[in-house]
Amino acid sequence: MRLWDITVLSAQALRAHLLRTSLTILGVVIGVTSVIAIVSIIEGFDRKVAELMNSMGTASFLVSKIGMPTSEEEFFKALKRKDISMADFRAVREECESCYRVGARAFTSKQIKYGREKLNNVPIAGGTPQFIEITEFEIGEGRLHSDFEEEHSRQVVLLGASAKESLFGDDDPIGRRVKIGGYKYEVIGVSKPRGAILGEDLDKFAMIPLSTFRKHFGTNRTLDLLMNARSTEEVQEAMDEVRMILRARRHVPYNEDDDFSIITSEGMMALYDQVTKAVRAMAIGIPAIALVVAGIVVMNIMMVSVTERTREIGIRKSLGARRKYILLQFILEALLMSMAGGLAGIALGLILAKVLTDAGDLPFVISFVAIGSGIFVSTGIGVIFGLYPAVRGSKLDPVEAMRYET
Repeated sequence: MRLWDITVLSAQALRAHLLRTSLTILGVVIGVTSVIAIVSIIEGFDRKVAELMNSMGTASFLVSKIGMPTSEEEFFKALKRKDISMADFRAVREECESCYRVGARAFTSKQIKYGREKLNNVPIAGGTPQFIEITEFEIGEGRLHSDFEEEHSRQVVLLGASAKESLFGDDDPIGRRVKIGGYKYEVIGVSKPRGAILGEDLDKFAMIPLSTFRKHFGTNRTLDLLMNARSTEEVQEAMDEVRMILRARRHVPYNEDDDFSIITSEGMMALYDQVTKAVRAMAIGIPAIALVVAGIVVMNIMMVSVTERTREIGIRKSLGARRKYILLQFILEALLMSMAGGLAGIALGLILAKVLTDAGDLPFVISFVAIGSGIFVSTGIGVIFGLYPAVRGSKLDPVEAMRYET
């Protein structure tokens, strides 16, 4: 008997019990769909985070008061550090020979008004042009503020895309004046849309010159310093130089840790991977349990099928059917159900991932690893969970099987 003939017999046996077959397949579909969708969403989220973190560039690094604490104790300890001041910024800018560009920024949150339109709790960033240049900030309309406007504390602002949309709609905002914290600013540019992450709108912000920021909103705010080296090979040298300059300025004893944090894009990605490792394992592990349950269902259904067809097996064996053909048929039945569920689950998983990533404004990533895993797992379910019923059916004694009454 050829493999094709056995496959046809298996398909006919499944079609004879269509409802039971469909419900069995459904369990595999749900498990594979969940795995494919979750893995694709996680990869899309990872890509989004990587894009944001790598906006600094591989030759850049950030100096921050707080840094990236991984515990509550570290956070409160970092809060007690001295603020990074303008004097620190000027010292690094003037003394760091390995640094190509050095910029600074500060943050607050204010209301922005234009006419009757109001936008509350908008993040306001005061930044030097160098800080913005290093991050390779993309402009949709207009321009960034210049060194001249920074030096003379001009009241100019660049709006985020969604802030512009909320205040001006489809109107051109360039040249118009908005109020930020009671002060009037001329709109000189609008950023390109960056989307959102975890429901946080990345385009709801305003950016003004750092000197203007300090003049209007106070000088008692810590700064973030961003600098880059001329090449990735010189980054470590630049970091060491910045560390020595700041430790000397801030009078940190030789036997104590830095009272500031130096952050690189690689460090941020490493911390992100560490923090999300358990979440990823849980997110993939839960639907994996559904796949195991689906496998158990396949095995139970195949056991029922063997029991129902005991007499048929006895007749076939008495007519000369070999044990290996009986074994192969039942394995193929389980395999056909599992593979049908796997292929349907892959298609539905990709569709679901597309819908959810679009809703969350994340990149849609077709994970070939997940697709390969879906095919492998569904095939494995058919073989592993279909093997025991198939072996049991193939070992039936033909005489005893023919006597069996359903």
